[in-house]
Amino acid sequence: MSKKDDKKFKLTEYTLYNYSSLDVIINNLLLDIEDLQNDITIKASTFEEAIHTNDFRSSVENEVIRRDEKVNVRIKELDAERRCKSNLKRKIDGALTVLTKIELDLVKLRYFSKEKKTWIAVSSELGFDKDHCIKMRNNIIDKLSSLIYP
Repeated sequence: MSKKDDKKFKLTEYTLYNYSSLDVIINNLLLDIEDLQNDITIKASTFEEAIHTNDFRSSVENEVIRRDEKVNVRIKELDAERRCKSNLKRKIDGALTVLTKIELDLVKLRYFSKEKKTWIAVSSELGFDKDHCIKMRNNIIDKLSSLIYP
């Protein structure tokens, strides 16, 4: 296996291990975006003596400008990250549809369970030898990596 293939293999495994948390991450990004869109913090009014300057903008105008410059940029960044995670999840979902039932069961047991199962536990649940499960895993990851990361 070349270094490029090895990196792709490891990246695909990492992606599968983190698949279960993608929905939570996407939802949290949506909540962060919503919080920023609803952020209307404005300084409290003070009753101090007015100081006359040549400044053409009030504190409210400055707040609006700050919001447009910083908050909108952050909203765009978060939305881009959300779209990226959402697309990754759809890619994984699509790639999983090409697996056989046994291959899908192996992926669920090894990568999607809350606690990582050993190959012995996975093989006993599937009714195969441990070495056979590891060979299946190699074929599965190769198949999925070509679909998720073409």
